[in-house]
Amino acid sequence: MLMQLGFIASISAQVGVGTNSPNSSAILDVDVSSLPANGKKGFLGPRVALSSNTDQSTIPSPATGLLVYNLGTGGLSTEGYLYWNGSEWRKLNNGTTVDPSITSLECGEAQMSPAAFTAGEAYNGVMTVPYTGGNGGSYSSGTGIASTGNTGLTATLQAGDLSFGNGELVYTLTGTPAQSSPNAANFALSFLTESCSAAVSGDVLGIGETVTKVVTMPNSAAAGTLLSSLYSDLPVIDGLRMDLAMVNNSFYDPRIYNVSDSEQQVSYQTFATQVNENETNLNVTLTTSTTPATTFVQVDANNITFWTTSQAEVLTTNLQVKVTDGVWRWYEFKWWAMEITGSNEKTIFMSVVRKA
Repeated sequence: MLMQLGFIASISAQVGVGTNSPNSSAILDVDVSSLPANGKKGFLGPRVALSSNTDQSTIPSPATGLLVYNLGTGGLSTEGYLYWNGSEWRKLNNGTTVDPSITSLECGEAQMSPAAFTAGEAYNGVMTVPYTGGNGGSYSSGTGIASTGNTGLTATLQAGDLSFGNGELVYTLTGTPAQSSPNAANFALSFLTESCSAAVSGDVLGIGETVTKVVTMPNSAAAGTLLSSLYSDLPVIDGLRMDLAMVNNSFYDPRIYNVSDSEQQVSYQTFATQVNENETNLNVTLTTSTTPATTFVQVDANNITFWTTSQAEVLTTNLQVKVTDGVWRWYEFKWWAMEITGSNEKTIFMSVVRKA
């Protein structure tokens, strides 16, 4: 009778259904290869209606690893194949099997964590790259992609499931960088039908994110004294440092410096509220050379901005920086100085916000 049903029981207590030689690793091997192409059959597991995710009454004393199909008609509404892990009924992955697809890969928004790397020191972190229009499909891990620009790093895509809509791809980021942050490591990425270049340096803001700093400059500071000579943690974004130089007790000179190890191309427009002046400068190349001094731009129209609170001078600079070919970022820099009567120093409020 067992032979007529297609069951084969071996001496070692293995059971084969549709096969005379069940796989040596399986206690039960179901083989439908002998059935016609349009007549295949599947495995139908035991169907139950569990009352909760810890139900041990419907099936008394369930063994760890026990597999059932929950109908969802009892107290536990989750429908599908569940297994008992020793304390709870848990789901098997019920993801879609549709081929994965996305609308776009947003390399310009790539981020890394930890947020900085150091030349010659091993780095072990992750890089995330946003995408739009995901359809929930699963995708496999990728092969390593070597960095350019700041060499020595490798990005490797991790397997996962796309979100329905917007989400992020996760890459492991490992290796020993040739340069320290904020020098960018560039990766030529391809995912499904999308390709783009991602640059990570550890000093990038997300759109709408802000970094601020409140510092002081002594009244006695000599002309030309840089704020960065007094503070080592001024805002640095995409390899650009927000700074200023002392002019005299009435004025300061707001500046933006290139502190990366490579040239930076920027365009900016500055507006000074009190004096109603503006300056526009397009496609400026900031070098790494200090002779001549082409590592910075003086963003004010006259290179002087009031210290005095009575003038309430707010200087705003909108700046676009070229990250890599086809990728630009837009930041808004603000300087606002304040003098306190009787104080021997000037207070400076600084902020940078990512606009796009």
